[in-house]
Parts: sequence; structure tokens; C-alpha cells
Amino acid sequence: MIDTWNVLHQTGILPPESAGIGIQGLVSLINSSRWAGENTTFVCDGTPAENSANGPNYQTVFTGPVRTADDEIMDRVAASSSSRSILVVTSDREIIRSIKAGGAQHIGSAAFLQALVDDNQAPKKKHVRRPSGLSAELAQKWKREFGIDAEVLEELQKTPLPRINAPKPKPKPKPLATPVEKMQRPVTPPEPILPAELLAEARRLLGE
Repeated sequence: MIDTWNVLHQTGILPPESAGIGIQGLVSLINSSRWAGENTTFVCDGTPAENSANGPNYQTVFTGPVRTADDEIMDRVAASSSSRSILVVTSDREIIRSIKAGGAQHIGSAAFLQALVDDNQAPKKKHVRRPSGLSAELAQKWKREFGIDAEVLEELQKTPLPRINAPKPKPKPKPLATPVEKMQRPVTPPEPILPAELLAEARRLLGE
């Protein structure tokens, strides 16, 4: 939901060729940005003008000569049953206080315009297919569940990733010491109890 005149009156952000772009110019920038395909409501003071946007993803609301765009935005957020899914683009402090109390998300008009410019000037990246298990609706549901808004994403982008040191290789185990072989004593054949001559003489006598 865009506080339209508040955004279009920001100066020093859009390049000279995009000055005075109007609502149709905002639509063109949004279609080439991170918000492409999102449902967008342009809330404007005054009566309907030719420079408006209406279609499948866009709606322009003029509040008339009496009611203000500020009141319209605040009342729409307060009356919404899914206010956490609403992102309001404005720099009006009263609107910001009101919509945050109602649970809506917020991004400043200058920051929003700068993001549009950055997205349109960045080189086009190759389209990465979203995993089949995570649809755009499911992604929005998780963002609402965990309260992730533009400010949180900006903080995450500024936070450096932790430095992870590679684990040191474990030292190789030392080979087990070879057991010392037991030293064997040389076996000496037993010596005969009697001299060989006596044994020979005994055999001879027995033989006789």
C-alpha cells in the first residue's frame, strides 16, 4: 500500500530522466523490481485523475476532496484481518505509528524509491526457478509467521556471515612398537653320563 504523493514528492533519488514519472512510472519501476507481481494499492488524495493504475495487480484509490490518503491508509490497515502481510510505503510519522500498532510492515518512501532505482539499474540476473515446495504464497506465509519485514531483511544483509575455520586434520596414530622377541638360549644336547669307552666295553661284555 503506497502513500502515493508522499513517494512521488521525494527529491534527489530518481535519475533526471525519471523525474515526474507519476503513478504509471511507479508501476513500470515496480514491474522491474523485487516487488514485481505483488498486489499494490496506490492511495491518493483528491479526485480520480488520468494518471492512475488499475489492473490484476494494481489498484488506485482516490480519497476525494474531504478524506485524506493518510486516514484511508490507517483505516485500511486497522480494518484488515491480515495486517501483518501489508507493507505500507510512507514517510509520514503519524501513519507509521498507526500501521505498526496494527501489525503492518513499513518502508520509508525514500528507501522504497532508492530500492526501485537500484533494482532497475542492476544487471538482470538469470531467472532462478523457485523450488516446487515453496510457492510465493508459502514464502509470504513464512515471512508473516516470523515477522520478517523490509527492515529485518536490510539488517540481515548488513550482518556479516560468521567465519568458520576448517577443522584441523587429526594427527596420524603412531605405529605400535614391535614386541621384543624373546631371546632363546641355544639348546645343548645332554652329555653322556659314562665315557664312550666304558659303554663300548659294557656292550662287549654283555654280548659275550
